[in-house]
Amino acid sequence: MGWKKLTVIVVAAAVLICGAIALSMKLTKQQQVELEVTQNKTPQAGDTTTLTDMENMPLYYDDEDVLLLPVRNVVEGLGGSVKWDAEKKATEISYYGKELLLNRGSCDAQLNGYDITLKREAEAINGCLYVSSDVFSEYFATKVIWDSSQQMVTIQTGDNSQPVIASRVISGTDGERSYSAEYPVVVGLNDSSFEKNLNNGWKEYAETAVASFLPEEESAEEAGEEAVSQEDAAQEESTPQTEEAQTAEDSAVEEAETAEEPLPQQVHLRFVKGYCSGSFLSFYWEQETDGSLEIECVNIDLQEQRTIALEDLLSTKEIKEGLEPYATDTNTEQFYISASQELLLMENLEDGTYSSVLVPFEIANAVWKEKYRFLLGV
Repeated sequence: MGWKKLTVIVVAAAVLICGAIALSMKLTKQQQVELEVTQNKTPQAGDTTTLTDMENMPLYYDDEDVLLLPVRNVVEGLGGSVKWDAEKKATEISYYGKELLLNRGSCDAQLNGYDITLKREAEAINGCLYVSSDVFSEYFATKVIWDSSQQMVTIQTGDNSQPVIASRVISGTDGERSYSAEYPVVVGLNDSSFEKNLNNGWKEYAETAVASFLPEEESAEEAGEEAVSQEDAAQEESTPQTEEAQTAEDSAVEEAETAEEPLPQQVHLRFVKGYCSGSFLSFYWEQETDGSLEIECVNIDLQEQRTIALEDLLSTKEIKEGLEPYATDTNTEQFYISASQELLLMENLEDGTYSSVLVPFEIANAVWKEKYRFLLGV
């Protein structure tokens, strides 16, 4: 073979190799771009994403009826992102406008900066972080469908404009006494300031319910401030206090302290979530103190940012006329709109329990104001 012919063959081969390399680089770059676009897609209500052949497969526990999902695989498959927060030593999920901070081996988490409590701890399995499927369905407005026969997860994206109600649980013991308090955490309201005020108020309500179990540092500080105020007030009085008056006052204080009711042995507070939309929120507190139950209903017009009484929802001021025999003088302020949009009248009873009466739709519908008929699904 002559040198000239050999040179032509070498040059041709080089051109082919360079072309192949260029094409490979182009395809690789295109795949990377497509992957990047897929991972950063904006979720839309109604989207359906099927996740198969994941590096870490979902785990389903039949005995517990619990589906555990691999966090990174699922989130990135949906177009979200997962990163490690070195400062907080936690895993941060960003998806669908929300940020969830997970602590490995713990039920403690943060949703958009608020402390919440997961139903099941985030678990590390074979080096991968797993959470129960309700984390995605409850916090990220999705519906998780598990096909056990094909080991396949399908996730349907829901309406992200609706607020999310998570929960926070505080619990503990004080000797033989025990307590637990669960309070709601709302995320996704249009007014972040109003959202924060609601969450702070519910937190304070829960802490007040179990105040006798909590450390007394704050109480002692407040008592000290009150004592200083009383001392200042006493100094401003023109008439000095006599020894007899001081003795009488001391005796009165001692008798008042002796007459105080004994501290409860058990206090358990929880909330029961009802109707929730961008316009209205309904739930009720259920508090058990040493076996005695008591409820308090909460109904909030989120647009007007105010608490609503039953009278605000009715087209007639004569409640009994419209709701007879379901309403009484004592329970018309205690009402609850369930998640299935049913009206229930609640009442605390003298025997340490409470009643819940379902008002038939046709009765409630007949007296309901047009403005709030959406609460009944009309």
